[in-house]
Amino acid sequence: MAQNNTLTLGEFVRQCLAKWKWFAISVACTLVLAIVYLIITPPKYTKAAQVLIKDDNSMGGLMGQLGGLAELGGLVGMNMGASNVYNELYAMQSPWLLLNVVHQLDLDMSYVIKGIRNQDLYAEELPITVKFKTLTEEDDIKMKVDLKKNGELTVYKIKKNDDKYDDEITGRVNTTLKSSIGDIEIKATPYLSKMEDDEVTITVKRTEPMAIVDLLTRKRLNIAVSNREASIIDIECKDVNKLRATNIINAIIAEYRKEVKEDKEAEAAVSERYVVERMAALDEELKTIGQRVAEHKSKTMMPDLEVMATAYAESAKDIAEAQMELQAQLYVAEAIRDYLRVESKKDELLPILFATENMGFAEQISEYNTIVLQRNKIIASSSKESPLVKDIDKQLAAMHDAVLITAEEAIKQLKIQLKHVTAKENEGKQLLATAPKKYIDGLTDEEDLKVLATLRVFLLQKREEAQMTKSLKTDVRLLTPPLGLKEQSSPYIPLVLICAFLLGLFIPASYIVVREHIRNS
Repeated sequence: MAQNNTLTLGEFVRQCLAKWKWFAISVACTLVLAIVYLIITPPKYTKAAQVLIKDDNSMGGLMGQLGGLAELGGLVGMNMGASNVYNELYAMQSPWLLLNVVHQLDLDMSYVIKGIRNQDLYAEELPITVKFKTLTEEDDIKMKVDLKKNGELTVYKIKKNDDKYDDEITGRVNTTLKSSIGDIEIKATPYLSKMEDDEVTITVKRTEPMAIVDLLTRKRLNIAVSNREASIIDIECKDVNKLRATNIINAIIAEYRKEVKEDKEAEAAVSERYVVERMAALDEELKTIGQRVAEHKSKTMMPDLEVMATAYAESAKDIAEAQMELQAQLYVAEAIRDYLRVESKKDELLPILFATENMGFAEQISEYNTIVLQRNKIIASSSKESPLVKDIDKQLAAMHDAVLITAEEAIKQLKIQLKHVTAKENEGKQLLATAPKKYIDGLTDEEDLKVLATLRVFLLQKREEAQMTKSLKTDVRLLTPPLGLKEQSSPYIPLVLICAFLLGLFIPASYIVVREHIRNS
């Protein structure tokens, strides 16, 4: 008869009870290790805030619709719709924005007093601040500073990137020290005189700012949309220092507001400048046509052409309105094309005045301007010779050509429609073959004058909207300032102890199971 070698639950429990000392020793060891971990691990605290991204359906200023120019032939006013909260979410956690926050708060600098539990010094706990006069964005620097309460100090164990230096420099606070890595400026803070110890050793470390941005993104920051149905963004920050976590959140919100405001002002400025340039040319054209109309009326003794054209206007009212609108929109499309053809303006923002619904002018121009703004920011922190800038220039060139092609296609479509409407108009004019030739000769200039006058009023309105856009506040509202419990959020003490206890039970239990399996196999 075959013997059953399977370890039953009852037998397993009896063996565990027989070896209770193993369990006691194992649990004691894991709990001790857990306590040691809790002692040496600095506690982290969580601060959280909420911001509301307000909708902007009206699109204000130059983002508005074309006003008097109705949809016809594909050209309509820009209507970008409500703010996309997910776009704002990505903007709020962009590397460029976080890099500015790192520089503002000097997050690339850390000051630590080593011990059983390292003490991270920040703000009112920081006795000195250190600045390295000669370093690049990619440099990592580490050194130790023995600091006395009376201001005397010694700098040693200097390391820059992978290079170590044997410098041992003595001096005082509020001076600049000469070292192998360049000048080091050390300034005292008000906390220096309040130090509890007469002498402390501070490990000063400078980390590459982009590495700090990566650390914030991966481990310390959590920025997310709280609800798909709401335009609310939650911002959480974990840090060993409560004040620093609060400052990081506040700096992110402030920098986001600044970036949005600068982008709006940049687009409004280029659009306003475009309007001014177009109005100057339009005024000249209005003056020329106006003089021609006045001369025609004086020569033909027909001061009131509208009265003489009543029959024509009644029979071709719809055709005349359609032609006026098409001519206006053709003028606008050609103006956009001419602006795009100017070689000196290829690196500038495109004026966001008009767009095409069926060909995506709004989306193309907005995307182009966004990349131009990013390029300008990168150039501000590096140079035009940067490989990243050159890649963006290639992308911008392709996008610029695409927008130009869109404008050309719009012009072609409008000319085809205008040709069709003109053919209709010519049919109507045949009905007026008996009208005086002098009336027919003056009609074209009269119509052109009306179109240009309508365009001038429209451009005046857009110029006022551009000026108003500059004074608009950022559509961001702080719902909840950075708040958080005073208790640490990690490591969570009860969870660590429970896991240690369970691990202490698991180790001897696993040993018993494995031993019996080997014995019975």
